[in-house]
Amino acid sequence: MTEYPAVALSIRARLTLWYTMVTLAVLVLNAALLSAVHWRMGLRRIDRELEGNITTVATGIRYELDHGLTVAGAVSDTLEELELPGTGIAVLDTNGGVVGSHASGVSALPASVLAAPAGPPESHSTANGDVRLRSFEETYRDQYFRVVVWTSLVPFGGERSTLLRTLWLAFPVAVALAAAGGWILGWRALKPLSNMAQQANTIDARRIDARLHVDDAGDELSALGTAFNSLLDRLAGALQAQRRFMADASHQLRTPLSVTRTAAQVTLASEDRTSAEYRESLTIIADQTQRLTRIVDDMFTLALADLDARPLQVSELYIDDVVHDCVRAARVLASQREVRIEVRTPDELQLRGDEGLIRQMVLNLIENAVRHTPSGKSVQVATTTAGDNVRVEVSDAGSGIPEQERERIFERFVRLDASVGSNGGGGLGLPIARWIAERHGGSLTLDSTGPRGSRFVAVLPLRVKSSGEPVSA
Repeated sequence: MTEYPAVALSIRARLTLWYTMVTLAVLVLNAALLSAVHWRMGLRRIDRELEGNITTVATGIRYELDHGLTVAGAVSDTLEELELPGTGIAVLDTNGGVVGSHASGVSALPASVLAAPAGPPESHSTANGDVRLRSFEETYRDQYFRVVVWTSLVPFGGERSTLLRTLWLAFPVAVALAAAGGWILGWRALKPLSNMAQQANTIDARRIDARLHVDDAGDELSALGTAFNSLLDRLAGALQAQRRFMADASHQLRTPLSVTRTAAQVTLASEDRTSAEYRESLTIIADQTQRLTRIVDDMFTLALADLDARPLQVSELYIDDVVHDCVRAARVLASQREVRIEVRTPDELQLRGDEGLIRQMVLNLIENAVRHTPSGKSVQVATTTAGDNVRVEVSDAGSGIPEQERERIFERFVRLDASVGSNGGGGLGLPIARWIAERHGGSLTLDSTGPRGSRFVAVLPLRVKSSGEPVSA
């Protein structure tokens, strides 16, 4: 059996199809309701006319009975004087016999139909078409008579046929107009979307500043265009950050690679090198390799942070032990720079978090403070509790940070002080430290800065979920 691929309709075609189908359904429903209402109102009008005719005939008979005539005489005189076009009249006695009858423009009815008991109006079929019949019985001056009047439904049927024929003729015109209107409305409504699609196709990596032209109409398409422009803004920011990251990374990696290559080339340029000279060259290469390793590790950490691919390995830990371990590790760098590290932390201060990341955060803050503290000065490290949070404060004795650079120092590869030397970090320590604090549901801020130094404060919740959300203790 051959299978044919499904034909995909455009949005405009689908809107037109649905609009036409809904219009057709509404027209059919309205036509059915109109036909039913017309039928009911037509029958009510005919019944009122029959009721009026009955009243006229009965009034005439009563008038004749008042003058002393019998029922037969009263009926005869009344029917001679009355002329009701399109109406049949019959008057019956107590036994159901026809006392008198007259039909004007309508067929006579058989006696079996006329002798039927009086009741509500009803329709009957005859050889000449359907008729509508109504009867009335009364005893007046001890004289019983029953009046039956009827009229043909053929004119009413012709009226209904004209109405239905008009409706059927109007259906195709209405549906065609609805389809055309739906197509035009769909084209006008979706034209801005087509224009935005064409504009979006022209945006590429070389035109990241281009944006869609959005009319301020306040409708859904305007909201879509605004949201798409916001998305382009975020993508452009991410792309620019990526380009800046690559440029800064290349710059940071180029220096140690250049120093390593130069040291190797100078050493190998001469065959008469002493062991001390080789040792010096290898020491330089080892130092630069260590710096490269740290930069690459930091870049890998930030890459995991950007991808949210570093889940927290939450466990119970003592922050005072972590701080003391980091201080011992940082004292190697501090001794080389003749900088003291002073610690104030309560014993057995417990919290729940990722020990490896918290250790890296504290160490980054301490090493950053040591690098910016002049020789002979000291770095202050303190931990305190504040409600459900732990505050880790690291203060240096540097020259301070300009006010306009307070937030920029947390950007990647930003190093405001080039005098920290080649042994300094690659400008990734503070961004990683802030990410670790925020990953734990906390924060890292530059609390204060001035000519006498700067103080960084990391706030961590005492307990944190593996997802990075703080929980109540």
